[in-house]
Amino acid sequence: MKKNGRTALFLWVSLWVIFIGACLYFFLLLPEKTMTLTGSSAHWKAENVVHVQKLDSNFRTSSVDELKVWWMGSTLGEFSGVQYEISGLHGTIMKGNGASGSFNPWVIHLTDILLSEPQLEYGLVVTMTLNGSTETIHLQRQ
Repeated sequence: MKKNGRTALFLWVSLWVIFIGACLYFFLLLPEKTMTLTGSSAHWKAENVVHVQKLDSNFRTSSVDELKVWWMGSTLGEFSGVQYEISGLHGTIMKGNGASGSFNPWVIHLTDILLSEPQLEYGLVVTMTLNGSTETIHLQRQ
């Protein structure tokens, strides 16, 4: 009976060590991946830096994005009333308007966006509208 008790204890401890090791890897040691998507159109240049974060409590990854957009056309001074839409493989991710500034660069911070590996392979599509003129920028991995 002692031998069965020791075997059961050994198995129980082994399972706990494996479980703790897996938890440490997924929640503490899983490397963060950084990826840059770039693209341009006739008057715009854009760069999106994606930081894929560690797994959350529901075992999902999340990402923090920083989209930088530069106006490459003639100098118009300050911009106002600019609209943007960011879409991907599965539709619209974010849209907004009312942006103002000099666009040297203009920065949009996206948080808690889940970008899957197929989404990152496909890239993002950024549609910029200024003074009624619309241009599309396809952002892809460098």
